[in-house]
Amino acid sequence: MADSRQRTHMHYFRTAAALLATGVVFLCLYSTARADGFGAAGAAGAAGASFLRDLCLWAAIACLALAGFFVAYGSHLQHREKNLREQVWGLASPGVSPQEFLAARDRLTADGDFTGVYVIHNATRDLYYVGQSVRVVGRVTQHLTGHGNGDVYADLKYGDDFRISVVSLAQSGYASLDALERDAIAAYDAYGRGYNRTRGNRN
Repeated sequence: MADSRQRTHMHYFRTAAALLATGVVFLCLYSTARADGFGAAGAAGAAGASFLRDLCLWAAIACLALAGFFVAYGSHLQHREKNLREQVWGLASPGVSPQEFLAARDRLTADGDFTGVYVIHNATRDLYYVGQSVRVVGRVTQHLTGHGNGDVYADLKYGDDFRISVVSLAQSGYASLDALERDAIAAYDAYGRGYNRTRGNRN
């Protein structure tokens, strides 16, 4: 589920490694310049060597500083997404099969349908679809009966194993349904490796 996020993190770490290696090269050049002045002779040569030496030093500092930034930022993203996954996963109800969900519709709507987010997990392919609705049970029912996401329904009809989870907005601690949906899409990587075509509403 986290393949695309891991690729993003690894991109930052690979960039940091490349910058670190470049910084080391500039430090080596700086050391060489200090030792023999790049073989410079005369006042003009010495001035040029001094300029190149300073340039190598500042380039090394810049590369090492940027490497540190990319490592810190990549680590920050990993930590943030880990916390986000744990937060959203903790809110979601235990997953049930489509058959169990449809059989429980009357019980789930005994006090009326509710506003929130639903998570449809294709356990066979490890793909997620996350959506929001002011009538969660009714909307999930549409997906499971061919009146929602076509890709989800096609895989369901093909025989893939699905699990359904829901998150009530009222019990989530979120003030905005859009914010809850966006965080759920990110937590389940439903946009990067799933059925979602957007990262969620931005209203």
